[in-house]
Amino acid sequence: MNRTEKLKILLEIEEAKFSFWQKANEAVWSNHFGDGSEFESIRNKNTHNIEIWEKCIDRLNERFTKQLNTLK
Repeated sequence: MNRTEKLKILLEIEEAKFSFWQKANEAVWSNHFGDGSEFESIRNKNTHNIEIWEKCIDRLNERFTKQLNTLK
């Protein structure tokens, strides 16, 4: 894999992290101000999804670091 391909992978990882971060932020907003603030079932689902998305972000951070170390 050449340097350009590695950089493209790093960019894709960053885009995926941002996507999960956005979803988590929308769910947090919903829990505080939206439907999640009124309905417990939605709040529980949002909380569960937030935990999953945070785990995905953590995994992507690990993958990003590994890929970044291959550039050196």
